[in-house]
Amino acid sequence: MLKLACPACGAELVFRSSVSVFAVCAYCSSMVVRHDVDLEALGKMAQLPADMSPLQLGAQGRYGKDRFAIVGRLKIAWEAGSWNEWYALFDDGRAGWLAEAQGFWMMSFAVEPPRDLPMREALRPGMSLRLTPSQFFQVDDIKEATCVGSEGELPIKAAAGRNSTSVDLTGAENRFACIDYADDGVRLYVGTYVELDELRMSPLREIDGW
Repeated sequence: MLKLACPACGAELVFRSSVSVFAVCAYCSSMVVRHDVDLEALGKMAQLPADMSPLQLGAQGRYGKDRFAIVGRLKIAWEAGSWNEWYALFDDGRAGWLAEAQGFWMMSFAVEPPRDLPMREALRPGMSLRLTPSQFFQVDDIKEATCVGSEGELPIKAAAGRNSTSVDLTGAENRFACIDYADDGVRLYVGTYVELDELRMSPLREIDGW
Protein backbone atom coordinates (compact mmCIF):
# COMPACT_ATOMS: atom_id res chain seq x y z
CA MET A 1 0.00 0.00 0.00
CA LEU A 2 1.36 3.41 -1.03
CA LYS A 3 0.05 6.67 0.41
CA LEU A 4 0.71 9.89 -1.52
CA ALA A 5 -0.65 13.44 -1.51
CA CYS A 6 -3.00 14.58 -4.26
CA PRO A 7 -1.06 17.17 -6.33
CA ALA A 8 -4.21 19.28 -6.69
CA CYS A 9 -5.60 19.48 -3.14
CA GLY A 10 -3.09 17.71 -0.90
CA ALA A 11 -5.54 15.05 0.31
CA GLU A 12 -4.22 11.56 0.89
CA LEU A 13 -4.40 9.19 -2.06
CA VAL A 14 -3.96 5.50 -1.26
CA PHE A 15 -2.72 3.07 -3.93
CA ARG A 16 -3.46 -0.43 -2.62
CA SER A 17 -2.16 -2.19 -5.72
CA SER A 18 1.41 -1.95 -6.98
CA VAL A 19 0.13 -1.96 -10.58
CA SER A 20 -2.32 0.92 -10.15
CA VAL A 21 -1.28 3.94 -12.24
CA PHE A 22 -4.42 6.08 -12.25
CA ALA A 23 -6.72 7.42 -9.54
CA VAL A 24 -9.52 9.91 -8.99
CA CYS A 25 -9.17 11.96 -5.82
CA ALA A 26 -12.23 11.42 -3.61
CA TYR A 27 -11.94 14.96 -2.24
CA CYS A 28 -11.41 17.20 -5.28
CA SER A 29 -12.21 14.80 -8.19
CA SER A 30 -8.82 15.40 -9.80
CA MET A 31 -7.62 12.72 -12.25
CA VAL A 32 -4.15 11.67 -11.14
CA VAL A 33 -1.52 9.61 -12.98
CA ARG A 34 1.13 7.86 -10.90
CA HIS A 35 4.77 7.86 -12.04
CA ASP A 36 6.43 5.65 -9.40
CA VAL A 37 6.13 7.89 -6.30
CA ASP A 38 5.36 11.08 -8.25
CA LEU A 39 1.81 12.11 -9.13
CA GLU A 40 0.59 14.18 -12.08
CA ALA A 41 -2.81 15.90 -12.06
CA LEU A 42 -4.69 15.78 -15.38
CA GLY A 43 -7.79 17.82 -14.58
CA LYS A 44 -11.16 17.10 -13.04
CA MET A 45 -13.32 14.01 -13.41
CA ALA A 46 -17.01 14.78 -13.90
CA GLN A 47 -19.41 13.12 -11.50
CA LEU A 48 -20.30 9.60 -12.62
CA PRO A 49 -23.78 9.16 -14.08
CA ALA A 50 -26.22 7.66 -11.58
CA ASP A 51 -27.13 4.01 -12.03
CA MET A 52 -28.76 1.16 -10.11
CA SER A 53 -25.62 -0.82 -9.30
CA PRO A 54 -25.59 -2.33 -5.80
CA LEU A 55 -21.79 -2.24 -5.68
CA GLN A 56 -19.59 0.53 -4.35
CA LEU A 57 -15.94 1.24 -3.62
CA GLY A 58 -14.80 -0.59 -0.50
CA ALA A 59 -17.24 -3.49 -0.88
CA GLN A 60 -15.64 -6.87 -0.17
CA GLY A 61 -16.47 -10.35 -1.36
CA ARG A 62 -15.20 -13.82 -2.24
CA TYR A 63 -14.47 -15.43 -5.59
CA GLY A 64 -14.36 -19.10 -4.67
CA LYS A 65 -12.19 -19.14 -1.55
CA ASP A 66 -10.32 -15.94 -2.42
CA ARG A 67 -11.20 -12.65 -0.74
CA PHE A 68 -11.16 -9.35 -2.67
CA ALA A 69 -12.13 -5.70 -2.27
CA ILE A 70 -13.49 -3.25 -4.85
CA VAL A 71 -10.97 -0.39 -5.22
CA GLY A 72 -11.95 1.24 -8.54
CA ARG A 73 -14.59 1.52 -11.24
CA LEU A 74 -14.88 2.32 -14.93
CA LYS A 75 -18.21 3.42 -16.39
CA ILE A 76 -18.28 2.40 -20.05
CA ALA A 77 -20.87 3.49 -22.61
CA TRP A 78 -21.76 2.26 -26.08
CA GLU A 79 -24.54 3.09 -28.53
CA ALA A 80 -27.15 0.90 -26.78
CA GLY A 81 -26.35 1.53 -23.13
CA SER A 82 -23.57 1.28 -20.57
CA TRP A 83 -21.91 -1.10 -18.13
CA ASN A 84 -19.59 -1.03 -15.09
CA GLU A 85 -16.12 -2.53 -14.76
CA TRP A 86 -15.19 -2.86 -11.06
CA TYR A 87 -11.47 -3.18 -10.28
CA ALA A 88 -10.99 -5.89 -7.64
CA LEU A 89 -7.86 -6.32 -5.51
CA PHE A 90 -7.40 -9.76 -3.94
CA ASP A 91 -5.76 -10.49 -0.59
CA ASP A 92 -2.97 -12.43 -2.35
CA GLY A 93 -2.07 -9.37 -4.46
CA ARG A 94 -3.84 -10.43 -7.66
CA ALA A 95 -6.07 -7.95 -9.43
CA GLY A 96 -9.22 -8.74 -11.39
CA TRP A 97 -12.20 -7.08 -13.03
CA LEU A 98 -15.82 -7.67 -12.03
CA ALA A 99 -17.94 -6.64 -15.01
CA GLU A 100 -21.61 -5.75 -14.48
CA ALA A 101 -23.62 -5.65 -17.70
CA GLN A 102 -27.31 -6.15 -18.47
CA GLY A 103 -27.89 -8.30 -15.40
CA PHE A 104 -24.82 -10.48 -15.97
CA TRP A 105 -21.69 -10.60 -13.80
CA MET A 106 -18.24 -11.71 -14.99
CA MET A 107 -14.98 -11.97 -13.03
CA SER A 108 -11.90 -11.92 -15.24
CA PHE A 109 -8.14 -11.50 -15.01
CA ALA A 110 -5.57 -10.01 -17.36
CA VAL A 111 -3.85 -12.58 -19.60
CA GLU A 112 -1.04 -12.04 -22.09
CA PRO A 113 -2.67 -11.95 -25.56
CA PRO A 114 -1.50 -14.67 -27.96
CA ARG A 115 0.92 -13.55 -30.65
CA ASP A 116 -1.50 -14.57 -33.40
CA LEU A 117 -4.44 -12.61 -31.99
CA PRO A 118 -6.30 -11.18 -35.00
CA MET A 119 -6.57 -7.47 -35.64
CA ARG A 120 -9.87 -5.96 -34.58
CA GLU A 121 -10.94 -5.51 -38.23
CA ALA A 122 -10.63 -9.25 -38.86
CA LEU A 123 -13.05 -10.29 -36.11
CA ARG A 124 -16.66 -11.30 -36.73
CA PRO A 125 -19.39 -12.63 -34.40
CA GLY A 126 -19.33 -16.42 -34.37
CA MET A 127 -15.58 -16.72 -34.96
CA SER A 128 -13.66 -19.18 -32.78
CA LEU A 129 -10.35 -18.06 -31.24
CA ARG A 130 -7.80 -19.90 -29.13
CA LEU A 131 -6.93 -17.31 -26.48
CA THR A 132 -4.94 -19.59 -24.16
CA PRO A 133 -3.02 -22.79 -24.99
CA SER A 134 -5.99 -24.96 -23.93
CA GLN A 135 -9.07 -22.76 -24.32
CA PHE A 136 -11.15 -21.76 -27.35
CA PHE A 137 -13.69 -18.94 -27.22
CA GLN A 138 -16.41 -17.77 -29.60
CA VAL A 139 -16.88 -14.11 -30.48
CA ASP A 140 -20.32 -13.00 -29.26
CA ASP A 141 -20.28 -9.24 -29.59
CA ILE A 142 -18.12 -6.42 -30.96
CA LYS A 143 -18.86 -2.83 -29.96
CA GLU A 144 -17.25 0.59 -29.91
CA ALA A 145 -17.01 1.82 -26.33
CA THR A 146 -16.15 5.05 -24.51
CA CYS A 147 -15.17 5.61 -20.89
CA VAL A 148 -17.62 8.15 -19.48
CA GLY A 149 -16.10 8.27 -16.00
CA SER A 150 -14.09 6.49 -13.35
CA GLU A 151 -13.44 6.49 -9.62
CA GLY A 152 -10.97 5.00 -7.17
CA GLU A 153 -7.67 3.51 -8.36
CA LEU A 154 -7.12 1.72 -11.66
CA PRO A 155 -4.30 -0.05 -13.55
CA ILE A 156 -4.89 1.94 -16.74
CA LYS A 157 -5.11 5.63 -17.59
CA ALA A 158 -8.89 5.93 -17.63
CA ALA A 159 -9.79 9.53 -18.30
CA ALA A 160 -13.28 10.24 -19.58
CA GLY A 161 -13.32 9.98 -23.37
CA ARG A 162 -10.99 6.97 -23.65
CA ASN A 163 -12.19 5.03 -26.69
CA SER A 164 -11.78 1.33 -27.38
CA THR A 165 -13.28 -1.61 -29.22
CA SER A 166 -14.64 -4.18 -26.78
CA VAL A 167 -15.00 -7.79 -27.92
CA ASP A 168 -16.93 -10.23 -25.70
CA LEU A 169 -16.41 -13.98 -26.06
CA THR A 170 -17.74 -17.12 -24.37
CA GLY A 171 -16.14 -20.53 -23.88
CA ALA A 172 -16.93 -23.92 -22.43
CA GLU A 173 -17.83 -24.44 -18.76
CA ASN A 174 -19.14 -20.93 -18.16
CA ARG A 175 -15.94 -19.27 -19.34
CA PHE A 176 -15.83 -15.62 -20.39
CA ALA A 177 -13.26 -13.48 -22.19
CA CYS A 178 -12.95 -9.88 -23.33
CA ILE A 179 -10.49 -8.28 -25.73
CA ASP A 180 -9.96 -4.52 -25.41
CA TYR A 181 -8.46 -2.83 -28.49
CA ALA A 182 -7.36 0.73 -27.68
CA ASP A 183 -4.76 3.28 -28.74
CA ASP A 184 -2.69 2.40 -25.67
CA GLY A 185 -2.54 -1.31 -26.51
CA VAL A 186 -4.50 -4.56 -26.74
CA ARG A 187 -5.57 -6.22 -23.50
CA LEU A 188 -7.06 -9.67 -22.94
CA TYR A 189 -9.11 -10.72 -19.92
CA VAL A 190 -10.24 -14.28 -19.20
CA GLY A 191 -12.53 -15.53 -16.44
CA THR A 192 -16.00 -16.86 -15.70
CA TYR A 193 -19.62 -15.81 -15.43
CA VAL A 194 -20.71 -15.54 -11.79
CA GLU A 195 -23.83 -14.84 -9.74
CA LEU A 196 -23.78 -11.79 -7.48
CA ASP A 197 -25.08 -13.82 -4.52
CA GLU A 198 -22.20 -16.29 -4.72
CA LEU A 199 -19.69 -13.43 -4.39
CA ARG A 200 -21.09 -12.60 -0.92
CA MET A 201 -20.50 -8.85 -1.38
CA SER A 202 -20.83 -6.37 1.49
CA PRO A 203 -21.51 -3.64 2.22
CA LEU A 204 -23.81 -3.06 -0.74
CA ARG A 205 -25.04 0.37 -1.74
CA GLU A 206 -28.43 1.43 -0.44
CA ILE A 207 -30.83 2.20 -3.30
CA ASP A 208 -34.10 4.06 -2.75
CA GLY A 209 -37.11 1.82 -3.32
CA TRP A 210 -35.23 -1.47 -2.69
